[in-house]
Amino acid sequence: LPLVYAELVATRTGINMDPEVKERVQKAIDRVFEMQDSSGAFGSWGPSSHNMWLTAYAADFLTRAREAGYKIDPRGYNSALDRLANFIAYAQDFKSGGGDRAYARYVLARNGRAPMGELRYYSDARLNRFSTPIAKAQLGAALGLMGERQRATTAISAAANDLMGAPAVTTADYRQDYGSW
Repeated sequence: LPLVYAELVATRTGINMDPEVKERVQKAIDRVFEMQDSSGAFGSWGPSSHNMWLTAYAADFLTRAREAGYKIDPRGYNSALDRLANFIAYAQDFKSGGGDRAYARYVLARNGRAPMGELRYYSDARLNRFSTPIAKAQLGAALGLMGERQRATTAISAAANDLMGAPAVTTADYRQDYGSW
């Protein structure tokens, strides 16, 4: 994912870019599609071992690569976005967690496909159920991308407040979104 932005950073800073970066990114894009199953989901070890947070991450990478001008298979890409939309549409309510849901909504919003009613609902009624600051920030970013500035500010402020009171990370901490506190 960082290599998607390498040319932009190199241009702005006057650094000579490795001429093979674009080829490496395109190979990574092709490899990501090899990890996609027929439902549009992605797995870390192959198409059969998918999880929804990873599917959102792969779709986010593909979105950013597409925006940067890389060649993206439209059928596979749309299948990934459809999978995220279906996941959101059929997901049951939750008491805590929600990182995969927040990330999926963010990726859908980045593609103009986030359901506004659900974004508003989760911002207004369920924001405190999202267990991590990044999930709240992703919900806020999704709201901002869809034009809901007031709710976006509320969600991002909640994420910042969570960061200020975050506990120390221990080796026993495990996060579904591969992040840390």
